[in-house]
Amino acid sequence: MADRIPTSASELVTIHLLDSAQGHPMQTWRFRDKHSIVVGRGEDCDIVIADAHVSRNHVKLQWDKGAWTLVSTGRHGTLVNDRLVAETELGQKTTFRLGANGPMIRFECGAPEGRPSETIDSIQPDLIAMLEIDEQRKLQEADDIAGNSLFRELQDKVRRARQSSTGDTEVH
Repeated sequence: MADRIPTSASELVTIHLLDSAQGHPMQTWRFRDKHSIVVGRGEDCDIVIADAHVSRNHVKLQWDKGAWTLVSTGRHGTLVNDRLVAETELGQKTTFRLGANGPMIRFECGAPEGRPSETIDSIQPDLIAMLEIDEQRKLQEADDIAGNSLFRELQDKVRRARQSSTGDTEVH
């Protein structure tokens, strides 16, 4: 898929901290209507990453002249495609590393593909209600399964299999 040029800073910008082994998002931040996003160890950064390889103000992502640009401001450097960069234009999806041995970050601009991943820090409280178990419905479904003729037939087969393996015979 070719990079799509973003039309404005008001588009959704998603930043993922990636698992270095698998490349899966471990934490996600979303921004809209921001023209500058600072990533670093400092408490005043928009994205704070507590890692020894991350500088206090490591990288600045800025919207300027119709494009997002990454500006490396940290002493440990920033790598894009395994190349040290001082400044580079970001595509719709760009992965970069904070320092030679630091964490991997993925920048995404525009609407996320499919359902966005959530972390415990960014999950919406109203989604938690969806996880609650409806006890009455659970009991009704269990009764429906237990009353099903196929379920009763399977129970009979299991009982006969157990009896034949132990040598017990059923007296009628």
